[in-house]
Amino acid sequence: MGIEGFTPQTHYLLNIPIKDTVWHTWVIIGLLIGFAIWAYRRVRVWEPKTWQLAVEWVIEYVQGLVRDMSGRSVPEVMPLLITMISFVAIANLFGLVPSFYAPTRDMSTTLALSLVAFGASQYYGINKRGIGGYIKSFFEPVVFMLPLNLIGLVSRVLSMALRLFGNVIAGELIGTVVFALVKPLAPLPLSLLSSITGVLQALVFTILSLVFILDAMGNAEESVALTQATKPSITD
Repeated sequence: MGIEGFTPQTHYLLNIPIKDTVWHTWVIIGLLIGFAIWAYRRVRVWEPKTWQLAVEWVIEYVQGLVRDMSGRSVPEVMPLLITMISFVAIANLFGLVPSFYAPTRDMSTTLALSLVAFGASQYYGINKRGIGGYIKSFFEPVVFMLPLNLIGLVSRVLSMALRLFGNVIAGELIGTVVFALVKPLAPLPLSLLSSITGVLQALVFTILSLVFILDAMGNAEESVALTQATKPSITD
């Protein structure tokens, strides 16, 4: 890991400039799709393999988060949340692989992920309330709240993108400097800490995506969940 490669680098494919973060993102997407195809034909009801137990544990964990925050099952959001936590976790940990860097160290990547979460919240909100009911929610509790509600939507996207980007780039920067200054074995504890932080940031990003979706869907329980999940003690 060299200090010169810390910032996103531009490479050329058929004279088309492509950032390394885009290339690494494609690799992660390919790995997830390939694993999904491979696992689909190997799922067992009886005597499941260790990898299947691990996947089922992640699914059950996310299902538990949804039930705890909404008070009910919301199966329609599960594919998005499972994909979100898997992609962000792998992307955050990708920098631990030699010759690779975390795609989430690029603000463009984290902003794109935030826009996906934003688009999903709008989709599920409209699907739940109807287009008229969803538009009406921006004028609640009084019509003068419209500007603040719109600003709140924009601030959610930016805060999610900046939070993920800031945490990942801080870990990448510290790891890059330490690897450049000391012997190869010395930064191993730091790499372990970075791994834990990367998984936690994936969990936080997924939780925020979930509560924004639940808030857009508009039930009272979900509004409480949004307030609790956005407290500084959880999101910082």
